[in-house]
Amino acid sequence: MTMRECSPSTTLETVSHILSQAPSIATCHLRPHPACCLFVSWNGCIVLVYDGFPPPLVQAKTRIADNNAALHLTEENFGSKWPKTTLGAVNDGADDLSPEHFQRLRDICDRYSKRIIEAPASSDNVSKSNIIIEVATLSMVEYQQRGLERLYGRVDVPLDPYTSPHSHGDVKEEEGEEDNINSKPAEEEQIRVNSVISEWNDVQTYLPRVNALGSRIGSYRQESRGCTCVAFIGSTLPTHLRACLSEFRDAVDEEFPGRYGWLDETSLHCTLRSLD
Repeated sequence: MTMRECSPSTTLETVSHILSQAPSIATCHLRPHPACCLFVSWNGCIVLVYDGFPPPLVQAKTRIADNNAALHLTEENFGSKWPKTTLGAVNDGADDLSPEHFQRLRDICDRYSKRIIEAPASSDNVSKSNIIIEVATLSMVEYQQRGLERLYGRVDVPLDPYTSPHSHGDVKEEEGEEDNINSKPAEEEQIRVNSVISEWNDVQTYLPRVNALGSRIGSYRQESRGCTCVAFIGSTLPTHLRACLSEFRDAVDEEFPGRYGWLDETSLHCTLRSLD
């Protein structure tokens, strides 16, 4: 029996078993992109962008891919090849953005991206801990809505706080250290993200993609059954980052009243890949 013929609960359990095998996958951090962490993606979705998948999350993605002969998953979508968290989507029926409106939205993104990165702190370590997001658990979920605000099932895999991705448990990550082997993305990961966020610099080409129909907030909340592997971040958002995101949403709503619907904070996540 192939994975597609198995029940969703079997899929979750099988993938969680794969990710739980030795060597352990290390805990790590997602780091907001230092130049552009708030970004308007295709279809107008607003996302929190990270500077690349850290090595342990690449290890998890690779482990799933390496077992696909047994899993029979569909090909990975490009959307899960660069790490981000969808914060909100355009409400159904909203008008297209003009170039001027798009620039105003981008200005808000730029302003609050700077606020996030320039975290007030008394020391470098405190500043870094105010914006980096700890990933200590990976979750295999069967969702009822693709925004993950409603789930049918969830299986969590705790990550190992004592393991380096290049060791077998003998290296412990120092607390508060951002640029460590567990959390700093490889160059190719950073290049992929930079390529994506550079697209909005060409407004003439990019704006039609922003205004394209699809991925409205209703599509995130309608009945849509499927399985995915994610890192939930809602409960681990640092205080400074949480406050900045709240103020950012308010600023967008003030400038564009009624345009955006925002996903519940408890559902916020970074997708590693679909499990369908």
